[in-house]
This record gives sequence, structure tokens and C-alpha cells, in this order.
Amino acid sequence: MLGRPSGIILLAAAFLAAGVAGIAAFSVALVSWLRTSGTSPLAQLFALAWSCTFVVTAVLTWNRSRRAPPAFLAATGLLLLLLSLSFPKGQLLLLPLFVVTFLFALLGYRYLRRASEPAA
Repeated sequence: MLGRPSGIILLAAAFLAAGVAGIAAFSVALVSWLRTSGTSPLAQLFALAWSCTFVVTAVLTWNRSRRAPPAFLAATGLLLLLLSLSFPKGQLLLLPLFVVTFLFALLGYRYLRRASEPAA
């Protein structure tokens, strides 16, 4: 089709979807803040940073850059940070989510490392 493995296409599409969701969350938070000042500017900045990291990860993954695996870990780490800040007293509730996200990040990192290496 495009000369790329289907895993790369799927990961890039998922990262782009996460980035677009972050942009949508930022715009909703911005409109809410402009109308009623009910959303904190810090939440808006987190949503914007989240969306930017996932869009950059999608672009790097699509281009099969060797910088895609660290960008993926940074985007996942930022997502985990946002979750831990969103639920400060829910450590027991978030532990299974952190474990699943860590396993997903480890497998995704290994796949991206293998996919970004030049073919022998």
C-alpha cells in the first residue's frame, strides 16, 4: 500500500487521534475558560502539551525516525503524569491502569525501535 508496515500505520494513526483529542480538549477548555473561567489555565496547558507530544510522535512514527521511540515514551509519561495529577487520591484505582500503560509503552517502544532500524 504505502510501503510501510501496518503496525507503523496503526500506531501513527492512534497517536494522531490522541493528538487531535488533546487539541479538542484544549479548545473546549479554552472556550469554557473564556465564558465562565471554570477551567484552570494549567489544565489547558497540560491538554496542549499532551496534544503536541502525541502529534509529534505520530509524525516521527510515520517517518520511521529513530527519535520516535523516545518521543513515544515522553508522550506516554506525560499521559501518566496527567492521570496522576487528575486523581491525586486514587492510587489504588490507578495502579492497574499504570501497569497496563507501562506494558503497552514497553511493547510499543520495542516495536518502534525495531521498525526504525535500517533494513539489513
